[in-house]
Amino acid sequence: MSNRTKCILIAGIILAISLSACQRTVTEIKVVTPAPTSPPTPTPEPTAKSLPLATPYSQEPAAGMCTSPEGELVVVNLYADMPDPRCSKVKPSQTLSVINQTQDTLEVSIGRFSTSLAPGTEFKIDTPFGDFLEPGVHQLQVSPCCGAEIWLVDE
Repeated sequence: MSNRTKCILIAGIILAISLSACQRTVTEIKVVTPAPTSPPTPTPEPTAKSLPLATPYSQEPAAGMCTSPEGELVVVNLYADMPDPRCSKVKPSQTLSVINQTQDTLEVSIGRFSTSLAPGTEFKIDTPFGDFLEPGVHQLQVSPCCGAEIWLVDE
């Protein structure tokens, strides 16, 4: 037998062995659904008290001075270059109002609250600070510019 014939024969044997190893395997999967034993239990809606509180980024503000607004409502005005006030020292029972004094729509967020605030409009959070923030300094996030610090202190 010539070398060429031997090479062809060996190649054929290798090909036959390779093809015999490539068998198609089909696996049948059965989905078993258990019979219901009782009606599903409704999940209770979370209350403001059960939601986690936002963690402060600091215990003291970076701004040199913080206002201490009296009354229930703390108002922050957003201007194109700076918020007014830059920092507010607030109590757990107070609530927040943010007013957009710019000509642009702003993205505003603090804790679990966020909104798109159109020019000249107000974003009111009726939930008291103590129900969604831990004590400490929080950032009123404003995009594209210039948020305020909210410093929550115990009463």
